[in-house]
Amino acid sequence: MCIVALVASLAVSLTPGTGRARLKALTLETAALLRRERLGAIFTGRAHQVSIDYAARALIGDGGDIVPIPSDVVVDVLAVDDSSFGRLSAIRFEPDGASSGGVLKLSLQRAQYEVRVNWYTGAIAIFPE
Repeated sequence: MCIVALVASLAVSLTPGTGRARLKALTLETAALLRRERLGAIFTGRAHQVSIDYAARALIGDGGDIVPIPSDVVVDVLAVDDSSFGRLSAIRFEPDGASSGGVLKLSLQRAQYEVRVNWYTGAIAIFPE
């Protein structure tokens, strides 16, 4: 019985994170990218944006940061600003901290999180927390 329990614990520890945990980590990474781009817009005095490259399955910030999107995660974008160079501009941040606003919904199986960007203040929030 002890050997079976040991093997089971090893199997659990060697498997990649559960869907919800992986999705939460991706959501936190996405929110961090958005916050960095907002701060970049404020500090440089010029607009910054976060784009979605669907071909590369990645979120790309003007500052050069990239958040890869795993193939099993679905990304829905609400309130798209503009498209150029094969990328879809999801959120744009202005030098005063405001933004174009929008929601990035990340889903994996039955789990989902939303990263919401307030258009007026540029504040970034994750739902559910």
